[in-house]
Amino acid sequence: MSDLTPPAAFGRTGTMPSATERVAWLLRCNRLLGADGGWAQAKRFAAAFRGGSWTGSVTESRISRWETGVVRPPCAAVTRYEELLQLPEGKLAAVVAVLRRHARGRDGAATAADRWPVTPGDEEQLDELLDRALSPAMMTGAQWDRLSGLVAARPGLVLTPRSARARMTERLVSEMIIASGVPWQQRFEALNRLLGHPSCGPAAVAACADLGADRENQIFIEVVGALDATGHPDANRGVLRQLDDPTNDRALCGALLACERKIRFGHFTPEQLRVVAGTVDDLLTDPVHAEDAQVLAGLLTRRGHRFRAATNSPPRRAPGAHGPVPTPAEAATAGRIARTVMAQLGGNPTVTLGETLSCLVAEILFHPVNDVRLYTAMLVAATPCGPPLARALAAELEPTRGDRLAANLRILTAVRVLGDDPERPAVERIVVAANLPAELVRAACFGLGHLRGASTRRFWTDAVTRHLDSWTRTGDDTRLAALTGIVYSLGICGDDILLRRVRDTCDAPDVVRRAATWWLGIPGHVRRSAAG
Repeated sequence: MSDLTPPAAFGRTGTMPSATERVAWLLRCNRLLGADGGWAQAKRFAAAFRGGSWTGSVTESRISRWETGVVRPPCAAVTRYEELLQLPEGKLAAVVAVLRRHARGRDGAATAADRWPVTPGDEEQLDELLDRALSPAMMTGAQWDRLSGLVAARPGLVLTPRSARARMTERLVSEMIIASGVPWQQRFEALNRLLGHPSCGPAAVAACADLGADRENQIFIEVVGALDATGHPDANRGVLRQLDDPTNDRALCGALLACERKIRFGHFTPEQLRVVAGTVDDLLTDPVHAEDAQVLAGLLTRRGHRFRAATNSPPRRAPGAHGPVPTPAEAATAGRIARTVMAQLGGNPTVTLGETLSCLVAEILFHPVNDVRLYTAMLVAATPCGPPLARALAAELEPTRGDRLAANLRILTAVRVLGDDPERPAVERIVVAANLPAELVRAACFGLGHLRGASTRRFWTDAVTRHLDSWTRTGDDTRLAALTGIVYSLGICGDDILLRRVRDTCDAPDVVRRAATWWLGIPGHVRRSAAG
């Protein structure tokens, strides 16, 4: 067994760090390991804290309580960390919003600590941002974050006419699905806030459900999966529709991901749960969807549902958001990688930072729920641990070993979030390699567009040519999936020249040409806004 192949069950006892503990680690890690080593002195950091987004003073003790998880730091404090540490706007605040919302209950209602305080100029700012969102003007991720926060703080607000709600949410979703990194996080959390709003919620649900049902659309998992944020009946029906008659495999993946939170938070009626259980039963032996189905089967078994269990099925697993701890084998692998990362860091790494990182690495590699793996990778990516972890994980890739397929797929998913130019060659080699597993090539093709940095025009041209020539000779579905993934990455990167070349290549598969046409048809103001 590969040392990155998870045992049959992910953890059995104990708990992983809570959302509050993760936020504490994020702040402490950035302060101690940041570029300015002087901030490692908590007394100096506390003395400089007044200013910018923070109007009061803080003590060294208060900094300690925030960084050990004893007290939840308010949004303004997280932003002040960004300002003092000279980090890009939203780098910490966006991932904190992701963690806190994902850890909350049924509809993700924000607590007072998660909201900005109400100020006298809010109404004027709300009007200004609404005007921008309903026009072709630029909208940054920070502006969507602020607009959605202002709307969420006013549950009685009704935007009129109804078409205004539809236009606003449709634009937000259109930008979100083509954004990456912090801009994506800001828009995704803005969408979650609107999904939970009494007036805007139905329009946001419709925007996601309609895109999920549109066969010309190129991005399905996140728009269908986003429906887990609300128990609104329309959201439940949208998810169940994709279980019963999915638009494609990616839409079905999104529906299964949405079901994990919807089951845990009681969104479904008893009759709807029986429908979900029937679909899960059918998917338990499906090689593509079996892992997600196993997670749902574990949750449904707790609620009295029974399944036709295949004799070779792995044990059903039903973790909470951050419930299970690693098994000894997983902990050993994660510990080894975490030690490699900490050894490369300067600053003032502490034992506690390394121990928490070890837990997070185990979660990134072995947790059975995709969203948890994704959000944990985002957390680490927002710290100085991100680049060395990306390097360490890329070094673990062994794409030619068939017995490491699951491990390699998990690593690629993590590198997609954590990686930068240094990791790009390892992913590029998988994109153009011959005789590798189809799932691995597809993951590399779809993931390369999200890596920071850029591949050369020569590389992309070579990748398109290789897979197109192979598809022309064989009609192989593997090459078709790879070409679709390459077009997706070209769309994320905004390479209109190559997208037009693919669209105009008569020998290219029709589905690939339509995909390129879809990317080229995204309005310019949406594409420009999504980049920021």
